[in-house]
Amino acid sequence: MERFPALRLLLRFGRIWSLFVALAATVGVTWLLVALLGLAGYLAVPVALPFFYFLAKSYVELIQIVVEMVH
Repeated sequence: MERFPALRLLLRFGRIWSLFVALAATVGVTWLLVALLGLAGYLAVPVALPFFYFLAKSYVELIQIVVEMVH
């Protein structure tokens, strides 16, 4: 693990990283939908945030599994 500092950071701060990725993706999707649909675009936030968090968290968990198998 000493040769891969990015993996070490991802394993240590995986939940925080997942939250920031989910927030950034939700802001992007909300911005796009508000530009296209007006204020109705804000209705996507309760759906988009958990969806993107789940996606980012599953990525972190896959990395954890691979690191445990290789290490």
